[in-house]
Amino acid sequence: MKRQGFIFTLDALLSFLLTLMIIASIVSITGSPSKVYSPTLQSRNKAIAQDILETMRTAGLNQLVDPAVIDSWIKDGTLDLTYVTPDMPPLDIAATYWAINDIVPSEPSYQEKAETILGYILQALSQGYKYQLIIDDYTSPFLTFDNSYQEAKDVGVATTMVSGYVKNTLPRGYVAKAQLTKGSFVRRELIGIQRVLAGGINPNPKSYEISPQQVTFYYQATHPFDWSFDTNRINSGQFKFIGRYNSSIININENLGATSVDYDFYPDGSIGRLRIYSGGYLIIEAYTNLSRSLTGNQLTEEYQIMSITYYYPNGNYIVMYPDEVYLTVVWTGHWEGHGKKTWFVKEYISSSKVSQEALTVSEAEYYISPYNTLQIGFNVALPPDASGIDGQWHAAQRSTYETMMVTINGNPSNPYNQNVSSFFHGGTNKVTAVFRSYGDDEIGFGSGSWLYLTYTTTSPSVQDPGLLKLYDVNSSCTGIYYLNSIFAPGEIRGIEATLTVEGIHEVRIYYSDGTTLKPVYINTTLDGNKTTLVIPSETLLNGILQYTTLDDLNKKNFNLIILLDAYYDPDEDRVIRYAGQDYNTSWSNHRRLYGYPNSFIRVQYDSDVKINRFYIPQEELRILEPTGDQPDWAQDADTYTGMQFSYYLPEKAIPWYVDVWSAIHFVPYPTGTTKLYEGQNAENNFLTFPLDLYLIRVAYRRLTANIMVPGQENTFKIISDSSYYTFRYNDSRALVRYFLYGYVPYGNIFPKYSQEGACGYRLSYWYNLSGQLGQDTVTIGNCKPGETPIEIKASSLNPEEYALDDAIFRLFIQLGAREDYTELPGTQNNPILIRLQGLSAKSIGIKNVPKSLGPIEVTLRIWRG
Repeated sequence: MKRQGFIFTLDALLSFLLTLMIIASIVSITGSPSKVYSPTLQSRNKAIAQDILETMRTAGLNQLVDPAVIDSWIKDGTLDLTYVTPDMPPLDIAATYWAINDIVPSEPSYQEKAETILGYILQALSQGYKYQLIIDDYTSPFLTFDNSYQEAKDVGVATTMVSGYVKNTLPRGYVAKAQLTKGSFVRRELIGIQRVLAGGINPNPKSYEISPQQVTFYYQATHPFDWSFDTNRINSGQFKFIGRYNSSIININENLGATSVDYDFYPDGSIGRLRIYSGGYLIIEAYTNLSRSLTGNQLTEEYQIMSITYYYPNGNYIVMYPDEVYLTVVWTGHWEGHGKKTWFVKEYISSSKVSQEALTVSEAEYYISPYNTLQIGFNVALPPDASGIDGQWHAAQRSTYETMMVTINGNPSNPYNQNVSSFFHGGTNKVTAVFRSYGDDEIGFGSGSWLYLTYTTTSPSVQDPGLLKLYDVNSSCTGIYYLNSIFAPGEIRGIEATLTVEGIHEVRIYYSDGTTLKPVYINTTLDGNKTTLVIPSETLLNGILQYTTLDDLNKKNFNLIILLDAYYDPDEDRVIRYAGQDYNTSWSNHRRLYGYPNSFIRVQYDSDVKINRFYIPQEELRILEPTGDQPDWAQDADTYTGMQFSYYLPEKAIPWYVDVWSAIHFVPYPTGTTKLYEGQNAENNFLTFPLDLYLIRVAYRRLTANIMVPGQENTFKIISDSSYYTFRYNDSRALVRYFLYGYVPYGNIFPKYSQEGACGYRLSYWYNLSGQLGQDTVTIGNCKPGETPIEIKASSLNPEEYALDDAIFRLFIQLGAREDYTELPGTQNNPILIRLQGLSAKSIGIKNVPKSLGPIEVTLRIWRG
């Protein structure tokens, strides 16, 4: 290769100045980190590290280094123009030097030359920061500011990939590499609903005496023959109430036409109360006494109404006691029996009425609702281009005497189980659940609640599982319980939390060991005003490590319980005690936990998978099947002591983690162990832990080589060794997460680049998106303007003869197809899992450039000194 001259043009000078201005502005913006919360500072440091790495990966060396320095490097051999040029990015130069270090003698070595270049640039770009650059797990004093990394805080970490080169090889001929530039694929999200509860009752509701001024109550109703025997449709009617309490005026005027009235019965069969509903909600309830008369096949019953209750939507209500108001009910029925032994059998209420319009009310009282209302809201973010959305909402509630309403983007949903595909769209989606108590002392989400979504997108981004975006939670009159099941797929380095609350006096955070709750943070000094608490890792993680080890935290998910105006008492039957209900009943005020981004839990961890732009996320949803035993006591509940599912990972899949959102059923407080099995035929017992009374989730990473194995069917199984601890498999779902890799480096050397000497191919191939086979074409190659690629099918590729065919073959295996030379990847019986929208391929035919074995991973860490 001829030595090339270098001219520092005006364009190059401008590029160099712009680069320095960008770096300087970054440093300037982040110049006062002491006023920034730790999570924000770490995020900013990460952004700066990413900017520096991107500059070193894309900007030419001649844009970053003074021409005089480059000239000196050329003269002393630091820049060897046999293999590199000044317009190459610094990381590409380092990758080339890394490859030839052991086969081309040099003093200093090519690795040391690379360190000289990179060290110079790092010092220039990381002003005010300490740094450490790691190339394929290697670093040196030239690439490290000092040895303070182990004690560093708020470290920003960024990783990039650079096409590396095979060591010790100087090939002849052609080698080719290929990468996915854009594709569409199916994504699946299993959003487990964390368990949020609150107290149900305020034992001391406020009430006010009312002076009634005008009361009207009447209706006429008939039986609709498509309804039950004890329900009538009201054809016309009115309820009107005007009164005053303190300085407030009550003015109610309900048109009862087109509403319904239900009649409830005493044990003797007489009507005990009537209930009138409007829009599905109870508005009027009245209690009665009985008299009756029978004529032919009709039984007429007359009841005196003793009390009337009117309910407001917010749970407040008015109770009034009228004088001489009567309900008339006419039954249609038939006679049974013979002779003197005959009796009348009621069939249905044919008509009913309250006929006295003007009421005299001697006594009335206005009550503030004694029952709590709990509202939980959160956002679901989908890629803007999400299409073909399919969704299923499935939820369980905590108690019997509560109602649950769910809306998604304003659309009312069946709160328990509904297909919600039409409610979701690309972008931000709002989910709200409202629980109202009408008798129980605890309300909210039960275990076994989840939202499943599947959609097609071109976006490869994934949510960070270590960031828990806390819900927006409102409780009208009691404290709040919030169980967070946390999982980070890697080695945990820290756990921190930010909570923004209002109306709260006490904040407690507990770690669950499965049987009891262990305190890790307590703050009882709040005054009820809106407050933001920042709880650092020194407090939170160190508190957790009083009761467990970091090694155990890294193996699976764990639970942190946030209690707001509530505390844990293991000596009580209901161990969570709520302010406003169980203690400090004067604290019956409204409470709020402000949702993300105002409140969150963040786990800092070293990820098992260092995701870069070539990673394509994939997921598989699985429905669990029962296994183990079904105890006698659990027959009605349809629960078992175990459950399981199987799944397959493609040959080149990169496993991430398995996430099971589960539901349990136990009596009363069992002891024993739970065992997790995985791998082929679930033969590997990889985790054993005590029975977890707070279990809503089981998540784990690839802890051993024989679980989550690519290229085979794996089976997960969970087993309880106690017959009093079972799993509700119908309420459980699992998501298997893994990645495909949309890049293959330079491969073997071939005498020919492509079939027919073509510049590239217009390739016809098959894909499989969630079971739907399809056929499409994509262009790949090195065609210049005016050149035309040839038409070719994936079945006609010859990966043993041509460099381009080999690169496509290897890339299609990475994209989910089998490595098969009979049914080639991308054919109908061996499809890929991505619909391609862009492929890039490059070839090298220059004798002095080594071929590539795989991309080199480069990681930059920066922190403040």
